[in-house]
Amino acid sequence: MRAVQWRTAAILALAAWLPPRLAGQTGFNGVITFQQDRDGKMGTFVQTTKGRRVRLDGFGSDSGTVIIDGDTKSMMMVEPSEKKYFVMTEADAKQMAALMGPMLERMKNSKAGNAGDDKVNFKNTGRHETVAGVRCDVWHGSSLGDEDHEGDACLAAGVGFDVGALVYANPLMQRGGRTWNKMEQYRSLIGDNKGILKATRLENGKSTVEMEAVKIEPKTVSDDLFKPPAGYTAVRMSDMMMKAHNAMKQK
Repeated sequence: MRAVQWRTAAILALAAWLPPRLAGQTGFNGVITFQQDRDGKMGTFVQTTKGRRVRLDGFGSDSGTVIIDGDTKSMMMVEPSEKKYFVMTEADAKQMAALMGPMLERMKNSKAGNAGDDKVNFKNTGRHETVAGVRCDVWHGSSLGDEDHEGDACLAAGVGFDVGALVYANPLMQRGGRTWNKMEQYRSLIGDNKGILKATRLENGKSTVEMEAVKIEPKTVSDDLFKPPAGYTAVRMSDMMMKAHNAMKQK
């Protein structure tokens, strides 16, 4: 489970500051290969898109797959090492929220729970780049709060890393939550249907590439790529949460 937890954390962390768009990106079906900074070392992940379905292979770690379906608002995490796939739906997310109710109430009254009013600044620099053969507009952004972020994102219409799917189609994201509110601020600033081709962070005056598209392949992809592999065991995240909840009650 450790790999699943790490990948989920990576999704939420990246979505917390990169700009999204509201619906599925239009005008692009195919495969995009990205390079990604992983603790100072460059790794690779692949995004496959078909309609409102997005598949991420190797995102956040060297193995494993995340599939998000914007039509059903469900998320699947496939772990080859365990021959399992973990499923989360909106119904599962609501059940988990009910189980975690008391803890969430305590967080609302804590400093961490009230830290959702981060101020987002994002503006078009007027500069352009060509990334993987596609022209994109460079935006500079910063988020000021309990955790400050600053950097640039090169945005293109209808193609690029699909952060919006990780937020608006992700059952783990609760409407009105901290990350959701940040995404709404970004969306109001940049508009809809924008993907990220390159993202850099600025720290101590130094700019470091965190993610960059290296290959863009528009093409028709098979529906089978968005289904669980044959022979894998299905695990519902809500069932795992219920088991953990019951175990805590017995202590």
